[in-house]
Amino acid sequence: MKRKLKFPTLRRPSPAMGVALVALFLSLGGAGYAAVTLPNASVGASQLRSFAVTNPKIANQAVGYRKIMPGAVGTVRVDKNDVQLRVNGTCAAENQAISTITINGGTTCASTDPTETNTSTAAATALSNTAATLGTFSLTGGSEYLVQADPYITVTGNTDTSQQTVTVSCTLAAGTASTASQTRTATLVVPSSDATASTSIPLTVVAPESANAMTADVTCTGTATDATLDGQATVYALAIQPPMSTTSTSTTATTTTTPAS
Repeated sequence: MKRKLKFPTLRRPSPAMGVALVALFLSLGGAGYAAVTLPNASVGASQLRSFAVTNPKIANQAVGYRKIMPGAVGTVRVDKNDVQLRVNGTCAAENQAISTITINGGTTCASTDPTETNTSTAAATALSNTAATLGTFSLTGGSEYLVQADPYITVTGNTDTSQQTVTVSCTLAAGTASTASQTRTATLVVPSSDATASTSIPLTVVAPESANAMTADVTCTGTATDATLDGQATVYALAIQPPMSTTSTSTTATTTTTPAS
């Protein structure tokens, strides 16, 4: 005889059990919701790991100057290939100027170009067998000078009925005690009863360097028969700077090098 199996009868959950199941479901669902959705102002400094915010996470133009602490971006952080740092060098030597500036703000100083000065053209001066000064220029000490003059000689009012030859000699002397000088002679052929004749005599000397002031003088002599012989001149002086060192400065050191003579 077969025994008939009996299964337990399922009972309907009680109201208390139903409330408990709903509460459990809501609690589990709420925890998952909180894991993916954060309330406003809920993340602070303590919730961010170091280096957690990377460059792709920052929007373009999101960081303005107000968010950068004053003085925070220094020479270590700037790109020295694009940003010129502050110039930190000067030229202390006389007759030098900044020639180049490095990207780090260092400077290189070199000699300045020589300067030229000159006298005004003096009024015409009558010439005779006694040397007459046509021009005088005062030169300051401390440099060599290339000195030039170009005396302009004229014969006017010639009344001689025969041809005559007029010889004029001019000297340019410059430097202390006239240490540099040059003398040249020019000849003017004046035809009979010709009213005028003229010529110029170029002169050039190099006055050596001196600590004291120097002078440059142009003097001329000459005579003409039955005519007026005059001369006038302008004196030009070009300062030749002595060899000077090239000085370089940088953010860490200052070095000085002297070019070979």
